[in-house]
Amino acid sequence: MKYFWLLILLFSATASAKTPEQVRSAFLFQMSKFIEFPKTQANDNLRFCFFDINEGPGKILSNNVGLSINNRPIQVLQINSALSLIELSERCDITYIDEKHENDILSAWAEPIALNTVTVGESLAFLEQGGVAALVQEGSKIRLYINKQVMNRHNFKVLSRLLAVAKFYPD
Repeated sequence: MKYFWLLILLFSATASAKTPEQVRSAFLFQMSKFIEFPKTQANDNLRFCFFDINEGPGKILSNNVGLSINNRPIQVLQINSALSLIELSERCDITYIDEKHENDILSAWAEPIALNTVTVGESLAFLEQGGVAALVQEGSKIRLYINKQVMNRHNFKVLSRLLAVAKFYPD
């Protein structure tokens, strides 16, 4: 029954969304409710990082002022590829990497260290290169994929309610 309500939450957030960017931003917002991030004393906000906040999911989330998750206000930050993986992990709770940046970014961030940030991309190739999650377009739908092997090496905890609605890659 609890999985039913999670599915309702995820899909009600995407039901009125029309573009892939709107669906991805709704997924990012909803999935963050089911991730336990390490406690940071310096910042009470839940920080979403994007390479572009002028279009795509970054723009959509930054335009929705006043959103909060589990009593933590969300903060949308724009980042650049010059950040090291450690800096990224310190600044961001969720880092969204669109498909045009995936190859450049992940190869530069190939350090095998435990992170505090959930890296979310748009393709299965992103997961193969070390990303944690991907919001993959399959036909007219966006599906959540998670790389459990990578997820288990990091400092955040993904709750079972989110894992129940995700597909795993690789199996």
